[in-house]
Amino acid sequence: MTRRQPTPDNPNKPSTAKLEKIFAILNLWMDETPRGGPAQMACDEALLRLTDRPVLRVFRWANPWISAGYFVPFDEAQAARPDLPVCRRWTGGGIVIHDNDFTFSLIAPRGEVFAAQRPADSYRLLHEALAAALALTGCASSLADDRSSAGRECFAAPVQHDILCDGKKIAGGAQRRSKHGLLHQGSVQSTNLGPEGGKLVAHAMAEKVAVLTQAPEEVEREAERLTLTKYADESFLRRV
Repeated sequence: MTRRQPTPDNPNKPSTAKLEKIFAILNLWMDETPRGGPAQMACDEALLRLTDRPVLRVFRWANPWISAGYFVPFDEAQAARPDLPVCRRWTGGGIVIHDNDFTFSLIAPRGEVFAAQRPADSYRLLHEALAAALALTGCASSLADDRSSAGRECFAAPVQHDILCDGKKIAGGAQRRSKHGLLHQGSVQSTNLGPEGGKLVAHAMAEKVAVLTQAPEEVEREAERLTLTKYADESFLRRV
């Protein structure tokens, strides 16, 4: 399959000049602990609550899951793949099936310039960085300029600044802002990255990296608490 290369006059071509300005320093956490859906969501919120510097977390799923955006009805999420369990994200967006995709979260604490960006701008800047990283794996991509609204199924159609390859959406994300800062959760599908490709993409996204080999203990403790009291609770999952 021939992949289209971005042309010089393509306004959606990733800009390396812009990528330098996202963060001065970024912790990269290659989270090797396979987790189920509620634990993944709890881990991201725990990081948002506790970290004092930007963190890029790349993580693995214990088994295939569906994650549903905060406002998606539970029944619709379950119907997308009735054979899979469902978890609810704290972020918005649609329905995402996590089955061998490359998943990551970006946490920017309050006080970071990036956390104060308009949602469209922060989404674009991060996806420019991701598209540039994917190019190192041979995946030539561009950012969508479609301003339409997304459907329930996240990868059914692109919205503005999603990542496209050969006209098909391969990467999207959703964000949440709180008093603690910005949480971005993203998924890359249909790229066949594999473990080594995933590591390459993760490191390429991080410009100045302080590698974290494991989560700080207080993050793990807070994630366990949030899993039990929020993300694994039926009232949050079904929003009743």
